[in-house]
Amino acid sequence: MTVLRVALAQLNPLVGDIDGNLAKLTNAYDQAEAAGCDIIAFPELSITGYPPEDLVMKPQFVADNEAALGKLAARTRRCAAVVGFVDEDRDLFNAAAVCAGGEILGTYRKRLLPNYAVFDEARYFTPGNDTDPLELYVVGGVKVGVSICEDIWSPDGPLAVQADGGAELAININGSPYHRGKAAYRETMLATRAADAHSALVYVNQVGGQDELVFDGCSLAFDAEGNLIARGPQFIESLLVVDVPVPAVYRHRLLDPRGRISQVSLPQIVVSEAPVQALSGRSGGVLSTPTTTVQVVVAVDADEADDVLAAIGGRPLVVVVHPSVDAQPSD
Repeated sequence: MTVLRVALAQLNPLVGDIDGNLAKLTNAYDQAEAAGCDIIAFPELSITGYPPEDLVMKPQFVADNEAALGKLAARTRRCAAVVGFVDEDRDLFNAAAVCAGGEILGTYRKRLLPNYAVFDEARYFTPGNDTDPLELYVVGGVKVGVSICEDIWSPDGPLAVQADGGAELAININGSPYHRGKAAYRETMLATRAADAHSALVYVNQVGGQDELVFDGCSLAFDAEGNLIARGPQFIESLLVVDVPVPAVYRHRLLDPRGRISQVSLPQIVVSEAPVQALSGRSGGVLSTPTTTVQVVVAVDADEADDVLAAIGGRPLVVVVHPSVDAQPSD
C-alpha cells in the first residue's frame, strides 16, 4: 500500500485581492513542503477569490491572476500544488493548475458549471469538455485525478471517467457555500463517489464570506471504500495534512458487479515517482501559525496500522483509526 501525504489548504481568499491571496497560498505551500507533503490542494479560484463575477470581464484582472499563478508555480519544489485560477484561451475557464518543480505541469478546466440558485458560472466561463482532454498526474507513484466543485456532484461526472481511466486518488477543489444541513449531505455524497469509483478522495473547501455567501470549509478525506478518514473544522482557516492510504484498486474494479472497465487508460503526467516519507521523530500533534492551523493525521483501518506505520518510515504525529474522526459538523 502507498501512503500519500496530502495537504488541504482551507483558506479564506478575498475576491479581487490577488496579491493578498498569493501571499496566503505561498505561506500555506511553504508549510506543506516543510511538513513533507506530496501534494497540496487549494480552493476553487483561490488566486482570484470566489466568486469573482464581473471582475473576470476585465482583461488586466485576468492577466494579473495568471501572473500570480506563475509566481506561485515558480516557488514550487517537490510538493505538487493544485491551484484554482481563471484560465484564458479563446474563452475563459474556471480552472485548476498542477504545479511542481518551479513550473505549471498541466491544467484542468471545470466541466460542469452551476447556473442555478446563487451560481451563475455560465455567464462567465465555458465548460472545459471540448478544449481540455482529461489526464492523470502521477504523484508519489499514485495516479491522481483533479476536478472542481460541481464536477463531483454528478455520479457520471469527471471522477467516474478518471477512475475508469486509472485514477487512484481524486482531488476536488471547491468554493461550496454553506446552508443548513449541507455538511452532512455533502459528506454522504462524497463518500458515495469514493466508494463507487474505488478511489481515495480528498475535498478542500474555502471559508469566509462574499456578499450573501458564507463558506464553511469542512474539508474532507475518504479512503477508497468511502470511509471518512479526516475532517477539517468549519468556518476557520486550517491546513489539514492527511496521510492517505492508497491500496491497489485494480482487482476491486475488475470484480465490480456493475461491469468491467472498458475505458482505455488516460494519459499520465509524472510529477514524482515515490512519496515523501512522513514526518518522524517530532513532538506534538498540531502545528500552528497565527492564521492557520496545521493538523497532521494518519488514518487507517485498525488491522492495517502496523503496515502503514512501517510504510511511512516512522511514527506519525497523530494516528486516527477510522471510523473515529472529529466530532460531527454542525448544521
